[in-house]
Amino acid sequence: MSHRLLLDTSSLMYRAYFALPRTIRDPDGSPVNAVHGYLDMTARLISSRSPDEVVHVYDHDWRPARRVERWPGYKAARPPDPEGLPKQFDVLREVLSALGQPQAEAEGWEADDALGALCSRANADDRIEVVTGDRDLLQLVRDPSVSVLFTVKGVSELAVFDERAVRAKYGVEASRYVEFAILRGDPSDGLPGVRGVGEKTACALVSAYDSLDALLADARLDPPEGLLARHPRAVGAIREAEPYIEAMRWLVPVRSDVDVRVLRGVRDDDRLDALAARHGLAGPVRRLREALNACAGGDASP
Repeated sequence: MSHRLLLDTSSLMYRAYFALPRTIRDPDGSPVNAVHGYLDMTARLISSRSPDEVVHVYDHDWRPARRVERWPGYKAARPPDPEGLPKQFDVLREVLSALGQPQAEAEGWEADDALGALCSRANADDRIEVVTGDRDLLQLVRDPSVSVLFTVKGVSELAVFDERAVRAKYGVEASRYVEFAILRGDPSDGLPGVRGVGEKTACALVSAYDSLDALLADARLDPPEGLLARHPRAVGAIREAEPYIEAMRWLVPVRSDVDVRVLRGVRDDDRLDALAARHGLAGPVRRLREALNACAGGDASP
């Protein structure tokens, strides 16, 4: 049995950038706050979860063309990354490579999709924990193999989601979280959902019908026969939203069929020390190296 931590690196770096002051800079004056925060988060996760392996997973394209083709508004209103963030990803990749850490991405797709593909390949006796601040990834939860560690306060406070926790929080099975998300929508991604349907109504509809097909079929009846018979205002909204729902059935699910490229660096402590000095990351690099060595049962020195 193997225990792997899959980190939603793009999401965690973004959060680290805004959580730490931009005054954290390298000797040349370039910001390194996101890298600083990410390395420390990784060290804390390794110390607390003791995984056999950590995989750092990136967006290759945060707004994939295939999703935009289905819904042009997908992430259309998202502001560009802050000026000080993109170059920090280059620094992070170098540092993780020198640490010998696996890094993964799926060409043309989001980190979510690479994570979905990696989870789909898990064996029955594997244990995978996905660390993210993106609730869309709750659809990956699958007992006993895959759970989601959702960032509440960085990684110092994590909400652990197995199937029971998803059901308790949202009132639906993890296997049907996609349907719930389609009906509810996600304005931060430019997905409006069905008019007038919030989390409570989305939960009730998913619970009352075996599938979205069954829900749509009932909405087409005049009058409806199922739960919609008691919610006439929702009937018109469901009928009106049918083209949207059909588009979302392709767009919202995390892909499991994408090709994931995993790069595995070779640990090079001399190179790591040089990178730490160049980018002002001596503290975070030391803490992460100590966490990795302790987890592996080795000496914490370089």
